[in-house]
Amino acid sequence: MRRAILINRSISASEVNEISETLNSGNEWTAFSTSPHESLSLNFQPLEQDPDIKRRINVEEMNALLGFGETIHEGITISENLTINGMSLWHYHKFRIYFIMRNLTYEIELIKDLLSRFEQVICYSSGPDTAMLQKINGQVEFRFSAKSQSKTGSFWSKLSYALVVFARFLSGFFHSFNNPESIHLLIDRATKQPCLNIKTLRPEPENYNLAYVFAKANKEFLIIDEIEQPKFSGGQKFAIKKWMLINPRKNLKRIFGEYILLRAAMSPEIWKIFRHADREIRHKLLSLLDGSITEKEIWMVKRMLDFHKASRFYLFKNLAWKRFFKFGNFKSISTIDENSPAVKAILDAAKSNQIRTIGIQHGNIHELHPAYRFTANDINRNLICDSTIVWGDYWKEFLRNISGYPSDRLFTAGQSRTDIIPLLLERREILTKQLGLPGKDIVVFASQLQQDPSLRERAAFDVFNAVKEIKNLHLVVKLHPSEAGYPEFYHRIAKIAGCKNYTVTSGMDLYQLIAACKIVITCFSTVGSEAIYFNKPLIILDHLEQDIQGYISQGVAFKAVGSKEMEVLIIKILTNELTPDENATKKFIRRNAFSIDGNTSERIIDFIRYNL
Repeated sequence: MRRAILINRSISASEVNEISETLNSGNEWTAFSTSPHESLSLNFQPLEQDPDIKRRINVEEMNALLGFGETIHEGITISENLTINGMSLWHYHKFRIYFIMRNLTYEIELIKDLLSRFEQVICYSSGPDTAMLQKINGQVEFRFSAKSQSKTGSFWSKLSYALVVFARFLSGFFHSFNNPESIHLLIDRATKQPCLNIKTLRPEPENYNLAYVFAKANKEFLIIDEIEQPKFSGGQKFAIKKWMLINPRKNLKRIFGEYILLRAAMSPEIWKIFRHADREIRHKLLSLLDGSITEKEIWMVKRMLDFHKASRFYLFKNLAWKRFFKFGNFKSISTIDENSPAVKAILDAAKSNQIRTIGIQHGNIHELHPAYRFTANDINRNLICDSTIVWGDYWKEFLRNISGYPSDRLFTAGQSRTDIIPLLLERREILTKQLGLPGKDIVVFASQLQQDPSLRERAAFDVFNAVKEIKNLHLVVKLHPSEAGYPEFYHRIAKIAGCKNYTVTSGMDLYQLIAACKIVITCFSTVGSEAIYFNKPLIILDHLEQDIQGYISQGVAFKAVGSKEMEVLIIKILTNELTPDENATKKFIRRNAFSIDGNTSERIIDFIRYNL
């Protein structure tokens, strides 16, 4: 009897022993792993899913996601039915649900493939969501990862976070925010990264996307400053930083989001409204389960019930900010990441108080980005911002043609981060020395916390594998902000790949690195665009050959689908056999970034001020 073991998540040492015992039991077991480095280090058979299958699943699940909100239930769409207190709850969770649903479908297809060749499959799944998995016909046993136990270190992280929240509440309590001159609000929820001060060209902890917009703002602007709540359950650590307590921007005042929440927690009226809306949310979700919806739609409703704690938080946050805006004289509120639930709760509160909402593009947008895919009904219900500022005409065309944004709600200004590029190009040599890197050819790999864990691991492994034998080269892995606390992930994979000529960093300014490097490598990150702005050779590691951001089709990047191909490209670029296409680069900048003239932040500020 031929049997298979599918390893589709990280496994513990005890599970490695468990699998080894099974393989040695003499019952014709074969172990497959979707993790490239586990396949090597533990001698499992590598299992790579057909890119065509993944591409098909990506599109099908996106269509299912959009279709769910438009499903008619009791005479109205589910999206409308789940709108409570002006909050379209479905749109608060659709991003998260899409990636869970998509990855789950990947796993289903892997199991089906193995069942066509083996009589029994044991799947080490990232579960424990089995609602869709259990539909598989065949002998399958699921083994899920044990819940992580809280460690002693998390106590100190929680205590540190509580102290910061309390200190920010006290600071807010003793300050007045009813300044008649402050009529425009800017939301800042970013984890601060080293960012070059545009005046001193020294790295400072700042909001990577809005630093230069803040530098151009004046007393008409007030910053809504929030610390993103750490995910203690996932072992995320929290450390107190100076910027959390002391305002580094002398030109701008800020109001702490934590103060607004805690003030609302003292209001009996807020709690009364909250409890009523909370019951309504649960009632509406449960009523959907009794309706004539498909199994997949039932699965989505159940996930929203699982996320009810998060829904309650967004609801309370929305009520807290409604209360604050009610007594203000604000004209506009602007932000990046405008469709994420933590930000959307504030924007929905602003809309209910007739405050104009403005979204500012902060990353690349594509057809598989759930935060920027809307139906015609969504647009008619005014679920997008009143205005959206984009980098260039390409993005304007995308939002208009693919997502249905009205033309009169879109404004092209450029990418504010590029305002420092003219200064960097003038002082490149001095700034390169400041980095303190080895005197070798520098290659930058811009990491991403990809929602497909196997592709995330495979990308890192391929990059380390490609550069390890190239002489006079040093790889710098520039961590995405969401990965800043987890450099061990890359150190572990580098060790397995046998790569030693590398540095992992979250403490270097990205633009300073790009100015200093010879090549930039990424999968589909916005950093790819930024490399092009510097006229740097760009390699796109495109395992699924989707060219999501169109870098390859526009002729501004070289494509690699694996480590060998990437190694060849790197060597050819370093020896000048391959160089960027200058005409394609100029065209790309015109379409995607409007103009790199150092004035984008000023255009954004002027739009906010004068387009009321």
